[in-house]
Amino acid sequence: MQAPLVEDKPFAELLQFNGAFRLSKYSTNPSTFSTWKAEGIWSPVRDITFRGSINRAQRAPTVIESYQASNTSYGRIDPTYNDFCAPTIIRYDTGPNGQRIPVYGDPKASQAVCAATGLAPEKYGSSDLLCDTDVGCTYRSGGFTVDPETAYTKTFGVVVSPRFIPGLTVSVDRFLIDLDQSIGYNNYQYFSDGCLSTGSDFFCKMFVRNANGQLFSDPGSNPTSGYIRQGTTNYYKAKSHGWDFQAQYALRMGKAGRLDFDFAGSLTTLAGAQDSPILAERNCVGYYGGAGCGQFISKWSHTLRTTYTTSDDFFSASLNWRYLGPLTRVSNSGDPTLGWSEGDDRTTFYRIEGYNYFDLALSFRVNKAFSLRVAANNILDKGPPVFPNSRDVTGLFRNNTIAPRYDSLGRQIAIGTTVNF
Repeated sequence: MQAPLVEDKPFAELLQFNGAFRLSKYSTNPSTFSTWKAEGIWSPVRDITFRGSINRAQRAPTVIESYQASNTSYGRIDPTYNDFCAPTIIRYDTGPNGQRIPVYGDPKASQAVCAATGLAPEKYGSSDLLCDTDVGCTYRSGGFTVDPETAYTKTFGVVVSPRFIPGLTVSVDRFLIDLDQSIGYNNYQYFSDGCLSTGSDFFCKMFVRNANGQLFSDPGSNPTSGYIRQGTTNYYKAKSHGWDFQAQYALRMGKAGRLDFDFAGSLTTLAGAQDSPILAERNCVGYYGGAGCGQFISKWSHTLRTTYTTSDDFFSASLNWRYLGPLTRVSNSGDPTLGWSEGDDRTTFYRIEGYNYFDLALSFRVNKAFSLRVAANNILDKGPPVFPNSRDVTGLFRNNTIAPRYDSLGRQIAIGTTVNF
């Protein structure tokens, strides 16, 4: 819906309300869900426009995410793992026949934490909870429903098109994106470590104990309890806040042609996640690496494209400047919420300086039926940053850089033509 409420009045060149609503239903989820938008636009004079909007967006799981969430499988937990509510082995004594006899101590977890996993008080510290050395404890992947993740996006901005500078448009927008129930994947160790250290229901509810309090299940006879959950599920929150800047300017030079300038910049002030209600919020802006900062978002990035076109549109040349701000490895962040700890600071391969790329494109419109284009991206053939262990940074094998962010192939040249018949 677009509803212009006032037009061409004093202090209200335009006052408009926009709205939208959608109701969705996916076969992979038992419930319907809705998205909506509300936006207000006010132009007190023709030169300036104020705008603000709030949006509720939802994303249902992808086909892969739905499959991972619903496809049930069981597996044995790492043999070195032990239920933290079971007694710990503090040493081994030698028996009369030379056999090793374990001597047990207190469990790693408190009774309150174990109660949060569903363990009865009388079972706390029982040797029955020990993961059997032959069978072990069990994890279960899949067999669950993943709900859509929900984002609330608020934007506030202004657009200026001054009449005394024809061809110029400048806009500034503040964006606040807050994502709830974000969809992601983690294994049993993530939930086990989180429950042990926090006692939060967010982590501890992933423990499903059998009637004996054990973390063991047999898919054939006892498939509904006795495991730690892992796989694709809903997490807590993710956020992205910042400012967007845009400017366009068309300079007409008569018979000499025209120049077009197009600028787009983004200042990111917050980009990160909060894994549970009691864990600290991470802000990964300007950092990379570690378990939680794989987004590679610098504080500032921009593009500036300058295009010259002849008056007859026969020839145009476009130079684009791409800038990616610097990034620092989380090991040198000094921030414990990003995984830093005392003594972790690295002396090499811990910082990527700002990167500048330049792209050039030429276009020839020979006639109405034929045009030719030549483009060269990264014309200075700037190489990407190199890492000694790229899997630690990107989670990917067989590369030694951040391929999604930097031009790993160097200079790239493309030639194209359009023929109209």
